[in-house]
Amino acid sequence: MKIEFLGHAGVCISTDKTKIVMDGWFTKNGAFDASWYQFPANHNYMENDWSDLTAVIVSHEHMDHLDPEFLSKIPENIPIYIPEYPSPNLSKKIKFLTNKDAIQLSLEKSHKIGDIDCKIWTEESPMNQDSIWVFKTNEKSILNTVDSRISLSQIKSIIEYIGNKPNLLLAQCSGASWFPVVYTQYESGKKINVSQKKKESKLNYVWSITEKLMPEHFVINAGPPAFLDNEIFYANDDPIFPNPEISKQWFIKNKYQNPIYAPMPGDVLDLTSNNYSKNFDIRKFFSWEDSQNYLKKYAKDMQSNIESVKSKIDNISNKNFHSKLEEYFKKMFSVNAYFNERINMTVLFDIDGPDGGKWIVNFSSKSHFKIFENNDHFDYKYSFHSKWLKRIIYEKLPWEDFFLSLRFVSWRDPDIYNDHLLGLLKFNDENATKAVESFEKSISNEVFSITTPNGENYEIEKFCPHAGASLESGIIKNDQIECSLHHYVFDLKTGNCINANCNLKTKKLDNS
Repeated sequence: MKIEFLGHAGVCISTDKTKIVMDGWFTKNGAFDASWYQFPANHNYMENDWSDLTAVIVSHEHMDHLDPEFLSKIPENIPIYIPEYPSPNLSKKIKFLTNKDAIQLSLEKSHKIGDIDCKIWTEESPMNQDSIWVFKTNEKSILNTVDSRISLSQIKSIIEYIGNKPNLLLAQCSGASWFPVVYTQYESGKKINVSQKKKESKLNYVWSITEKLMPEHFVINAGPPAFLDNEIFYANDDPIFPNPEISKQWFIKNKYQNPIYAPMPGDVLDLTSNNYSKNFDIRKFFSWEDSQNYLKKYAKDMQSNIESVKSKIDNISNKNFHSKLEEYFKKMFSVNAYFNERINMTVLFDIDGPDGGKWIVNFSSKSHFKIFENNDHFDYKYSFHSKWLKRIIYEKLPWEDFFLSLRFVSWRDPDIYNDHLLGLLKFNDENATKAVESFEKSISNEVFSITTPNGENYEIEKFCPHAGASLESGIIKNDQIECSLHHYVFDLKTGNCINANCNLKTKKLDNS
């Protein structure tokens, strides 16, 4: 079994009889309305003849994994496989963008693609609809965690399915987030510190899963992107987006022992012969260690594509926009009362541009929408141009896709992440939010035991009270545990959350 790295999260997995492309992203129009670009460029793959593919896989709905131009190009007889998520967003998105029907594969059941067996897991909380894939033959195995967090129980299930440790692990080490990049409550020095801490937490999490999985080979995958639009070019320097070589050196510094790779498009790992072949052509003009000049030239080369994408957005209709906006949010209020109550905050949308205005949107047991008045209180603020809000309302641009574009600024007080706010904006769907509600209401009684570095034993909730992520993969330091999903820190002695408004059930155990 071989794997060719296609850039970003894209891979081509092949045997003598089977060829699968997963998460191919090759378009010159980038992703998230030309805010993200492949780093380095891999647009040449769009010209390949893909008629010999057995299947194409799309792991989740983010546009750096779902390339409509590529999916539209592949022959009609080649199936597109996706995970069976609670939300229909991914299948609907593929249908809307390509007019093709994706085939949903059931979770945690073995499937056959050519002569390759595969099995899919998703993050335990349905709030985060991303997937984890295992591909195996009789001899070799690949574990691709994509952008997902993986729990201890899932690691056990995966090793049991493979029958051994994986030959190859692919894991994301870069962030895929807008926090703290666009938040205005931090001065620059503080923001850098927050970003550094977030980067370190992500790398520590990946280290923890490599310790448990002990893969024969480890590939740093799925990011970062390049931000080539002039208005967001600054984000290339943010520490939450370390390139694969930076992450690789972090692992080497921490004495990671097994082979580790920072791949480039065209690199190939042959698991049968244990041979890693580098694409030397791309290395003639690009290196991870010296990418600043490359990024500047790349941005210049792509400006016409970026402007073409943005100019189409400038022409979106503004017919009855303000009344449509009110109708949109009032409909959202009726999606899920549990989410409204968990959000329990007032959001100010401060929108500039020709169709701008200021609106208060309150999510609570008494949700309401109104035009902002000077003395109105708010806990959260989003500020951006009206053309993007029109794209969301009229063209159904997902909120998360817009947030990932970084074309906004935000502010919050208290400085606490509210997962249910993003969840409701992201899903805006009764079935998907109901799945989250059911999950969160079912997890509170499960517990497990942990031991701190100084030998203290505690029994704690298995799932984070914030968003239901498993704490089995949490990072324990002193008498605190940090959730590996959103990096919330809990005091094990008191159960108090250090950086959010949710508390953890804890009980100190006798050390005898």
